[in-house]
Amino acid sequence: MANKSTLLIRFLGSMNLAVTLLVMLAVASVIGTVLKQNQAFQDYIIKFGPFWTQVFDSLGLFHVYGAAWFILVLVFLLISTGVCLTKNSPKFIKDMKNFSESLSLNSYKNQPYSETIALANFDLEGAKKILTEQGFKTKIHQRKDGVTIAAMKGKWNRLGYIFTHSSIIIICISALLDSNLLLKFRELTGDLVAETRSVSLNEIPKKSWLGEDNFSFRGTVNVAEGQKTNVLFLPYERGFLVQKLPFSIKVKEFRIEHYDTGMPKSFESDLILNDPNLEQPIKKTIRVNEPLYYKNYAIYQSSFGDGGSILDLKIYPLLSPEPNSIEIQTAISRVEPLKTPLGVFKVEFNDFRAFNIIPTTEAERKKTGKKTHNNGPSITFKVRNEQGKAWEYESFMQPTLQDNRYFFMTGMRTSSAEPFRYLFIPVDEKNSSKRFFKFLAIINNPIKIKKLLNLYIPKIDSIDNKTYNLQLQLFTKLLVLFRKKGFQGINLFVQTNIPKEEQEKVKDYYLEKTSLALQTLYLSILYQDEQNKDSISEFNEQWFEDAIIAISSLTRYGPAMYFELVSFKQIDSSGLQITKSPGKDIVYFGSSLLIIGVFFLFYLRQKRIWLAYSVTDKSLIVAGKDSRDLPETKKEFAKMIAIIKQKL
Repeated sequence: MANKSTLLIRFLGSMNLAVTLLVMLAVASVIGTVLKQNQAFQDYIIKFGPFWTQVFDSLGLFHVYGAAWFILVLVFLLISTGVCLTKNSPKFIKDMKNFSESLSLNSYKNQPYSETIALANFDLEGAKKILTEQGFKTKIHQRKDGVTIAAMKGKWNRLGYIFTHSSIIIICISALLDSNLLLKFRELTGDLVAETRSVSLNEIPKKSWLGEDNFSFRGTVNVAEGQKTNVLFLPYERGFLVQKLPFSIKVKEFRIEHYDTGMPKSFESDLILNDPNLEQPIKKTIRVNEPLYYKNYAIYQSSFGDGGSILDLKIYPLLSPEPNSIEIQTAISRVEPLKTPLGVFKVEFNDFRAFNIIPTTEAERKKTGKKTHNNGPSITFKVRNEQGKAWEYESFMQPTLQDNRYFFMTGMRTSSAEPFRYLFIPVDEKNSSKRFFKFLAIINNPIKIKKLLNLYIPKIDSIDNKTYNLQLQLFTKLLVLFRKKGFQGINLFVQTNIPKEEQEKVKDYYLEKTSLALQTLYLSILYQDEQNKDSISEFNEQWFEDAIIAISSLTRYGPAMYFELVSFKQIDSSGLQITKSPGKDIVYFGSSLLIIGVFFLFYLRQKRIWLAYSVTDKSLIVAGKDSRDLPETKKEFAKMIAIIKQKL
């Protein structure tokens, strides 16, 4: 049993184990630096895919510094270093005090540096003076056959070992204090469960809350201008925990400056910290790298975002036979229910941007001389059906210049891993979308189609009423096909219902009739708007082509709704990171101790010199030893021999 204990202690105190543990910590630190930590789990799936995300998550790589294996490595390193320090410190302390003055003459001769000098008489005081002048402390030992002077300097070198090992222990303890070891224990006992849902605070269960007595944490919270909070959110496992704070923080004002490229230049927040224990609230402006410190807490300016900007929207039903719209007022982070003939949808408003700076095209750069232009305000939102399927949209408020023409631009995608696919709605001569939705509503209305076609394509005398009515019905059916699937829908209809040998001929005929019907409906709008009946302007011709392309694309646009941003009131939010780190000061102390220890180890050498005179042999043995055998050590010893020979 004793042998097993000895082997265990020897293993725990071995250099190999310590180096292995330090390498593991170094690798973990590299991973924690390269791989962004504590991000949303969905973000990792998008970046790495489901398989590798599962592998990395099982290894704890997304939360390295809180992973069980990382904490276990810290504990073993703490134990290993403690065993080393306990085992070796007494020897080093003894070595600092021991001059080794009572060794045998043969022992001196076997030192790393040794030389024997023939000497008839030995001047003890003179020899002692030589060593003292060189900075050595001496100790004299009388032997039966002579005398030995033992000298030593740089004895504090041994403290370097003690200080460096002690500093590692201190830093490990502080790291364990700031780790989530207690949270892991509470999780294992079932007392703590991470929340994974997106719900309001009052719906989060008590098992996902942490009290004010929580020992250490690092979390974030977004606070809108004029609002305050006394909680923050800690990312944990695949969800989050809610941390209660013993004080409240109010963001009085948030300010941000941008470069010409649209990138943020600087941002800052005016904070008011209110604690019942304070006579007066603390008021301070924080910036990046200029936090607010209060007790064991540090409040950093980490990010910014939308704080619930108020939006005025028009929602156009894309299948409506009338050009009407629904007007709503909402805000970012709200969820609005929408009842439509196609079912009930939920609209989740996620983000608002006051401007979008993008690079200009080469043609635009030549024309304007500018490298970037502003696409104006935009909103990002999701439309979710009753089955949970979501379509994400990015919609711009003001018209965007494309190919020397202006369009209302909106993008759609069904997955965050995909790029947006944009729909371009042409603007009319008044820079509005009114004409487009009026044109679309007519195409959606078969009764109105027949009425307008009857008005603008009257029956001629050469055909009878039956043939004329059949033509009108054909026009209507073709427009229904076009509205459902665009021109591709007409092609598919021909391929499915017409004999192969006649398909090409019928397709050309159908496309010709469809184009005629669309042109007729468009002309009816121009006549109603009192446009020139004799000729159509180049602008109106181009608008018609762009509108047909846009309507053909609507079938791939998701739910049949178009959201138009009419006006807004921007509200910014300040992203605050709050930490409570009781181990921080301990780390500073441990780091200082490590610096001192390294200095002692590398820049303070322990040197020993022995002068052992033998009355019997009439000889003086000069021996030397250095804790670091450097190239200059041999030269220093030779110099000492020369001085002794000269003066003795």
